[in-house]
Amino acid sequence: MTGPAPAPTIAVPDPTAADDEALVARLASVVNAAYAIGEAGMWRPGTPRVDAAQLREDLRAGRLLVARAADGLVGVVRVQALGPDRWGFGMLAVDPAAQGGHLGAALVGAAEAHVGAAGATTMQLELLVPIGREQPSKERLRAWYSRLGYRRVGEGSITEDHPELADALAEPCAYEVWQRALAPAG
Repeated sequence: MTGPAPAPTIAVPDPTAADDEALVARLASVVNAAYAIGEAGMWRPGTPRVDAAQLREDLRAGRLLVARAADGLVGVVRVQALGPDRWGFGMLAVDPAAQGGHLGAALVGAAEAHVGAAGATTMQLELLVPIGREQPSKERLRAWYSRLGYRRVGEGSITEDHPELADALAEPCAYEVWQRALAPAG
């Protein structure tokens, strides 16, 4: 008789992991596969969500938390300081084959604990959304982030705030800013 599979471990890889081409390729595969589903139709065909150079930079800087299960890497989330006590997370991705098992919430929780230990009191995310139409995956994410305690606090313009992304979009998009207060570390 076997019990349930052990929960995935979530940790910040050693910066030398940036030199592991197989790891970088697997991270890119997980992120790009998840975003191809979640942001279908929003990007020009063939536009990846992330490339190997960005992942290597994030690994070297300690900005990635990686989830590993018995069968390998299954998820990732990126964190970064946005101010002295405000941090953000993004590039939250779970391997499509592992979705539906609460790994996304575990990654967000690990990211919150990680940045809370660094002194963050607020966690923020940006949610890319198409302008002028509803996208079911974005509606599900809005509801999911709300259940996790996040609240929408604003909206921004991709063309003004992230002009480097504007040409890669297949349709006009904006981004919503969501935040959640974190419990004090201690």
